[in-house]
Amino acid sequence: MIILIAVAFIISVVIFAIVKPAACFALYAGAALYALYLPAGLLVKWKLSKGFPIAFLVYFLSLIAAGLLVLSIPQIGEEFFKIREAQARYYSLAYQCPIGKLITTLQAVFLAPLVEEVIFRGILFEETRRALGTAPAYFVSSLAFALLHYPGLGALPIFIIALSLAFAYQRYGLPASVMIHAFQNTVATLFFY
Repeated sequence: MIILIAVAFIISVVIFAIVKPAACFALYAGAALYALYLPAGLLVKWKLSKGFPIAFLVYFLSLIAAGLLVLSIPQIGEEFFKIREAQARYYSLAYQCPIGKLITTLQAVFLAPLVEEVIFRGILFEETRRALGTAPAYFVSSLAFALLHYPGLGALPIFIIALSLAFAYQRYGLPASVMIHAFQNTVATLFFY
């Protein structure tokens, strides 16, 4: 795995020297790094359990809670929307790259949910659960996920949503959290179009 990461890094440096503007490089390199994790998806048994609708209900409740948090505490809302504006600028630049809309959509809707759920739920949640128990696994995996997406106070609404993804994973398996994450990203991607 270390060799793959080193090779990916070297290739990305070469591509960076060729691909301009920087947003195109970031888009292509990010998609390539996500694609390295695709084989992990082959290890998953892609079958949803009967209780999957409960996971979706918990997710929708987490969206309501996150929305109320953003609307009720001005500092959190301000931080959250600053990051959303930065994301919108990135999407605007990425869409100008050759096949930028296609890559951005594939990355957001398919690659990111699979890779992030494998990393944050399949690995981090499980390792934390083994070492410290289930409650710390919820907290650690959700906090790491939130901070990766939004720094500072803007991470709090994402933390709430990440808890629902951890619930979906823990109760119904990786396919459930991947599907909910993909739904979330699909809606967000449609918002940016």
